[in-house]
Amino acid sequence: MSDDSIPKDLGRRLGDLSDLPEALRKQITAAKLDDLEEKIVKTLRDRFEGVANLDELMVGLYRDHQHIIDDRRKLANKLYRMQQTGLIEAVPKRKGVYKLKETAVGT
Repeated sequence: MSDDSIPKDLGRRLGDLSDLPEALRKQITAAKLDDLEEKIVKTLRDRFEGVANLDELMVGLYRDHQHIIDDRRKLANKLYRMQQTGLIEAVPKRKGVYKLKETAVGT
């Protein structure tokens, strides 16, 4: 099988895993979020109805989780990586604005 025939979203086609038993979810490495990713998703969902810019996220992370961002670029990089893995997506034509993907809402 050539690299061209391997889907680009391989490993990210699992969708919402909330219906799976806990024992199975623990074994699926693609489903594991780090602590900051969990806080970002929760803050986006609960405080900002799924859409926020970088400044709002920084303030929301502090207010919801007392998490202080040391460097704005680190958060921007984390959001970019979350976008690449399909947890969030950038809002078109809006720099620094991110929204939850529909599959991440149940996370």
